[in-house]
Amino acid sequence: MAGKSKDAERENKALSAILKGQDVEQRSMVGYTPEAEKNLGGKTRQSDLTDIMAEVRMPWFCPNCKKAMKKKLDDKFWRIEGHCFDCQVDFENKLRIDGKYETYARAKVLENQKAQLKDLEQSIDDFEKTGGKKSWYNNVGVNTPMLEEDKWEMGEKEFDKTIQEARDFIRSNKDKVEEAEKQLTGVK
Repeated sequence: MAGKSKDAERENKALSAILKGQDVEQRSMVGYTPEAEKNLGGKTRQSDLTDIMAEVRMPWFCPNCKKAMKKKLDDKFWRIEGHCFDCQVDFENKLRIDGKYETYARAKVLENQKAQLKDLEQSIDDFEKTGGKKSWYNNVGVNTPMLEEDKWEMGEKEFDKTIQEARDFIRSNKDKVEEAEKQLTGVK
């Protein structure tokens, strides 16, 4: 039979033997050294990344409602909120019924604005480290390819002005976000 590997044939033979209640050929792994694992005391091996990956990987079932998480939105809301999309809909519906949704939504928007301002500030810091100078290489030539260096330089006054304007913009928007946060929480 074309397209069948020896492993597939061996697996099919083993499965049919198991179904019939017969003994199955025992297989051994090559290159396995059990001496290294004798000191584990019956525990299984774990990589350094096992715990980290367990936290990141989306579980099969939602921890809140115990439903299977198989939608694309479940993956998104698992990463953001720690539960499935249906649980998020239920949570937001309860907030709407209690009249607390507007406050929740405004708080979410303010959190996003603060994160965006933080990212912008970090990018300004990175830009400031360049000193307003940048060089990159272009591949030119068809028959004999060569690298050509392009240099870009911003004037020192223009560079300082741009950095200052960006920092002023960030500062003023941070003040606006903090003021909106104070209004939202009722703190004066």
